[in-house]
Amino acid sequence: MLFGLSWKIWINFIGFNLIWVLSIFSGNESVLWVSLLLLVHFVLISKPFIELSVVLTTALLGYSVDCLLTLLGVFRFEQVQGITPIWLMFLWIGFCSTLRHSLSFFSEKYILASAAGAIAGSITYLSAAHFGAVELPLSPALSVAILASVWAVLFPSLLWISFALSQVMSKRLC
Repeated sequence: MLFGLSWKIWINFIGFNLIWVLSIFSGNESVLWVSLLLLVHFVLISKPFIELSVVLTTALLGYSVDCLLTLLGVFRFEQVQGITPIWLMFLWIGFCSTLRHSLSFFSEKYILASAAGAIAGSITYLSAAHFGAVELPLSPALSVAILASVWAVLFPSLLWISFALSQVMSKRLC
């Protein structure tokens, strides 16, 4: 194990970063490749039904938050005004596939997860804007303040939901 982590965690981490790069730089054209990477994730998981349910539930929540932020004018996407592109949903599925794996370090460390979410969430969207995947029409300071606030709550919430839902589903399926 490299740095004490299993190879599956490294594959999960690298896979998501590849999904992010593909999504940001290729937009909707990335959906096929992202789908294949997500398929690899679900093949490597020991309980794919539970994983799929948890990932889709949390991704729907995260995607809904981004849709709301788009409707509120925090984001603007080039494809269609006021509507988020399909690649964003696939990116959310990719991100949520890390919650119980490469990001599980943050599980039950909600204050740390909140701080990490505020910082990393803001940086991720600023990077996506820098590369032209999204526009942030508000001032940079206001955009960062909104994104940091949202991600300070969203990231620990997604972690909590993913682990709680997986426990409930594991008990019901046994």
